[in-house]
Amino acid sequence: MEQKCSNSSHKENKAISFCQECKIYMCNKCEKLHSEFIESHHQIRLEKDKNIGEIFTGLCKENNHQYELKYFCKVHNILCCAECITKIKGKDFGQHSDCEVCSINDIETEKKNKLKQNIKTLEELFINLKDSINRIKILFEQLEKDKEEIKLKIQTAFTKIRKNINEKEDELLSLVENKYNKEFFDENIIKQSESLPKKIEKSLEKGKLINNYKENNENIKLNQFINDCLNIENRINDVDKIKNNINKYNSFKNQKIFYFNDMDLEGFCKSIQNLKYVYPVDFNKSEIISQDDFIKINNWIGGNKNFILKYSTKKDSCNTNIFHEKCDNIEGSVFICKVKDSDIIGGYVSAKIEKKEEFLDDEKAFLFNLTQNFTKTNKKSFKNAIKNFNNSSHFIRFGSDCEVLSISGNCLNDKKSYAYNCSCSCNYDTASSNLFNKNEGTYFQVEILEVFQVI
Repeated sequence: MEQKCSNSSHKENKAISFCQECKIYMCNKCEKLHSEFIESHHQIRLEKDKNIGEIFTGLCKENNHQYELKYFCKVHNILCCAECITKIKGKDFGQHSDCEVCSINDIETEKKNKLKQNIKTLEELFINLKDSINRIKILFEQLEKDKEEIKLKIQTAFTKIRKNINEKEDELLSLVENKYNKEFFDENIIKQSESLPKKIEKSLEKGKLINNYKENNENIKLNQFINDCLNIENRINDVDKIKNNINKYNSFKNQKIFYFNDMDLEGFCKSIQNLKYVYPVDFNKSEIISQDDFIKINNWIGGNKNFILKYSTKKDSCNTNIFHEKCDNIEGSVFICKVKDSDIIGGYVSAKIEKKEEFLDDEKAFLFNLTQNFTKTNKKSFKNAIKNFNNSSHFIRFGSDCEVLSISGNCLNDKKSYAYNCSCSCNYDTASSNLFNKNEGTYFQVEILEVFQVI
C-alpha cells in the first residue's frame, strides 16, 4: 500500500523513505531536509516494487507501532515491540500485555537449534510443493465436478418425480371423468326425463281412448292399436330407467370407487421429506465399506452423518493400544469387520470408548450385518450394551452376560472373536439367531477391522 508523507503540510505527497528513530514517513522534500539536519538517523528507502511488510522486517507492524521488535510472545508465537507488551492497554498498544513474553535474546539458542532441522524440513516440503499444488488443483476441479454431478442428479430425480406425479394426476383425473360421465352418469337421461311427463300424459290419453274403443267393440285399425300399446309400454320402461338410475346413483354415491389411502399418502410425502444429502465417506481410505453400505448404516443410525476413519488394522496393525490412542473419548463410532471367508458385520456405539474395564449402557447401540442387510437392536432395558477393556484381550464387546459380538484383540490371527445368539432380557434381539443368522454361537477370524468416528 502506498504511504503518504507524515508532514501535515505535505500529506498529499507520496512518501519515499521512513526514519526509524523519528518514526515518520518522508516525501522527497522532507527527506532532503532531514538528511541535512540529522545525518545519524537511520532512513529506510521505500522501494516501489517491494511490499511494506518486506521492507520493515525489523519493525513492529501491529497497529503501525513501527518500533523495533525486541520481544517474543510465546502464546501467539510472534515478535513484539515495547508498545505491544505494555501493561497499560490502549487503542494502539497493550495487545500482548497478558501473554507470556520474553526477550528475543532468551529464545535465540532455541531457534538456532531448530533452524537446521526446519531448513531441512522446508527443503523437503519445497521439493513436493509444486506437485502438492497441482494435486490441490486437480482435487478442487474434481470436487467441483462432483458437486455439479450431484446437483444434476438431484434435479434429474425431482424432474422425474414431478413428471410421474403429473402423469399420475392426469391419469386419475381422466379415469374419474370417464367413470362418472360414461359409465355411471348419462346427462341425456335428465333431458329425456324433463319431456317425459307430457309424453306420458299423451300416452295415457290415447291408451284410455283405445281401451274404450275395444270395450265398446268399436272398430279401430289394428296397427294403430298395437302402436299405442307399445307407446304406453315404452313410457313405463322410461320411468323404470329413471328409477334404476336413481338407485344406481344412490349406490355409487355410497361407494369409494376412488380414494387415497391416507397412510400411503403420508408415507409418500414423508419419503420425499426424508430425502437427504449424504456426506461422502473417504472411500479411498476404507478397505471394506462401499457407498451403498455407507448409506445403509447412515439410515440405520438416522440423519446425515459423516464418517471419519480413525483406526484400521490395515494401516495401524492389529493393536489395541493404537486403537485406544486414536479412538478413546469418541462419542459415536462404527465398528466394521470384514470376516474372513464370510460376511461384513459390525456395530454402532454412541457411548464413549475408553480404556477401562467397564460395561456401559447405550440405548442407541445396535449391531448389523451389511452382507445380509439386517440389524440387531437393543432390548428395552439397554443394560450393559457395550464393554470397554483396559487390556489387549479385546477391542470391544457388545452385550453383557452373553457375548453377542466380541472382537478379539488379536482378531486378524486367531478365531476368538465371537457372535452369540442370546435370549437374555438385557441384550440385543438375538434370541433365535446370532449376527450371522445362525442359531448357535459362531467363532470367526477377522480379515480387516475399521473404526469410524460418526459426526
